[in-house]
Amino acid sequence: MTKYVFILAALLIGGFLSVQGSINAQLSSFLRHPLQASLTNFLVGTVILIFLNIILRTSLPSIAEMKSVPWYLFLGGAIGAIFVTSVVLLIPKIGVTNMLAASIAGQLIVASIIDHHGLFNVTVHPVSLSRIAGIIMLLLGIFLIQR
Repeated sequence: MTKYVFILAALLIGGFLSVQGSINAQLSSFLRHPLQASLTNFLVGTVILIFLNIILRTSLPSIAEMKSVPWYLFLGGAIGAIFVTSVVLLIPKIGVTNMLAASIAGQLIVASIIDHHGLFNVTVHPVSLSRIAGIIMLLLGIFLIQR
């Protein structure tokens, strides 16, 4: 039962991505450049995260802890910036539905590879025919959505 509550939470959060992308695309029309909308998005997020860290009294990692982290684990922020900026640029051109459907398909393809091989220390979940069929149906759905 708990798994389904988490899935419902993920569905709701996924819905927020549609709202976020639409808001950021509109924000871009008020600012001088799409990168400014992305920067504003991350600045607001940073302020909120600083506030939450203060309220929850988390501590900052030490320099030694930061130095022990493999370099590639810091790429998450860069990938986030690329994603948010791509959303800002692509939603006005292809729409929210096409943008998010294609990005979800891309996420599922790469996620299946990560799961299958246990990359980044995730638990191995072998690729199955049903997973492959689901991804193919999503790709077919993208084709149907954009028509």
